[in-house]
Amino acid sequence: MEDAQENSVQRACTKAETISAKKYAKKFGQTVMVTNKFVTMMTDSLACALRVLKKRQKDLATWGKTEQAEFEQIMGVRGDKEIEHTYYICDMENTDTYHRPEVEKTSVYEFMKKSVDRMCYIMEQLHVDSNPVEVSQVDPCSNELGSVPDKRVYKYGNFVNRTFTNEYSAFVKRDATCICPPDKYKEQLEINIGYNFYSKKLMGADSKASTLCHEISHFYRVENKDEIWASEKNKKESRGPWGGVGTDDLPNDGDYKHAISEDGENIYIKYRKDLKESHSPDVFKNAYNFELYFELNDNECEITNK
Repeated sequence: MEDAQENSVQRACTKAETISAKKYAKKFGQTVMVTNKFVTMMTDSLACALRVLKKRQKDLATWGKTEQAEFEQIMGVRGDKEIEHTYYICDMENTDTYHRPEVEKTSVYEFMKKSVDRMCYIMEQLHVDSNPVEVSQVDPCSNELGSVPDKRVYKYGNFVNRTFTNEYSAFVKRDATCICPPDKYKEQLEINIGYNFYSKKLMGADSKASTLCHEISHFYRVENKDEIWASEKNKKESRGPWGGVGTDDLPNDGDYKHAISEDGENIYIKYRKDLKESHSPDVFKNAYNFELYFELNDNECEITNK
């Protein structure tokens, strides 16, 4: 990693922190992926994720009987159902201010169409850079770095290499879109990639491509406080035009552990099934349900991108 930023002085870890990090490393620690392997993996994954989103963008633009039936079969809810969705008014010039939530009521179809458009925009801004940059504000004494000899974390474009842990596949900071304007997504958004991402296939169910779509959906849907609209009609139709979807990992958002339900099934997968089978509108709030729409194989994405 010769091209990385000049290393900064690290603080000394306490005995308790060192013991805790060693325990974590024993349970989750992995040998971090080297630069060329990580760059190749993320380049291929990003390209496939964008193909999937473009295919779904095309399906939602067509929205014939076939597309509608497939959507209902996957999500468990019809496109003509009405749902409410939250987005946030953000002051991106003063990022310490409160983010005011707004609620929009639309059809499921309109919600999905705009959501996929926003996700496409984000995915198109993301890039992979073979020159690593050291991630700032990383605590060298954190548990995660227990298996990392130099206690440093690097990113390659928008993708942070955290393959030194198999505690998770990937994660993002959901409110990043509240403080990062759309024209800065390429420079500032970060997708953290764990070791479990590496073991996934490229496309299809529970794949690298669908996982990236899952993570992008987490970003809050936002609108700049000082957004200027051409007309009131344009304002109403375009509100909350940036960011992702604001999904959670339900039922226990923030818990990356492999939680198991009473019947021995992963709790996230069980909850996903329950939401779909009950035709709950909460399928659009849960990233595990939302991800299902993007579990496409290579041959299912054979469309012409113009």
